[in-house]
Amino acid sequence: MAISVTEILGTDSLSGSRLVINDNFNVLASEINSMEVYFAPSAGTITNLNNVSTEALRVGLSTVLLDINASTFDILTNVKMTGNLNLTGGGLFRNDTNPTTQNDTLAGPGMTLDIGATGAIPPYSIYRVGNSDTTNNLQIDIFNGSIGQELFLIYAESNTGTVRFNGVSNNLVLTGAGSNLDLTALGQSVHLLCIDNGSGVGVLYVVGGTGYTVS
Repeated sequence: MAISVTEILGTDSLSGSRLVINDNFNVLASEINSMEVYFAPSAGTITNLNNVSTEALRVGLSTVLLDINASTFDILTNVKMTGNLNLTGGGLFRNDTNPTTQNDTLAGPGMTLDIGATGAIPPYSIYRVGNSDTTNNLQIDIFNGSIGQELFLIYAESNTGTVRFNGVSNNLVLTGAGSNLDLTALGQSVHLLCIDNGSGVGVLYVVGGTGYTVS
């Protein structure tokens, strides 16, 4: 809402305008105090607003964490939600990354690769795997994930060498006596889900797939 003050002309006397000057200062002080309920200039914060309408919003200075404008809605950091996420319209589509390739060419003579690391969860991705060496297994070690995380392992090369997945620190839970998952041919796949082991540690369970074997 616009505010107004009384104009003091150059021909007005200072003494005669004293009450007008005081009234103008009171109007300005009242408006500033009303704004400072929401804006704290020294702290650089805005709080208690009932509604914000804007064409664009950016969170983060040197590193942008959230960027919303007329053409994009980019969240550039990990998101943690405590409530439900309700989607309407077309739903949720994941199209952010291409599959991550893991094969014997990348592994080199050692024939071992890691998905994740100690203290670093596996990246959220679909893993396109293959092994052209029919004599030696390609071993891929999977580290602890984040609870609720899904991993897709897909043999997507026309080779017949074995790709063997091993859970680090027994974090891959399998039925039967085996401790490894093997993929050996085009089209075979494994769908893993990370579940709390009861102690706050994420372990991986097989919840889907086709053609894989346990060894």
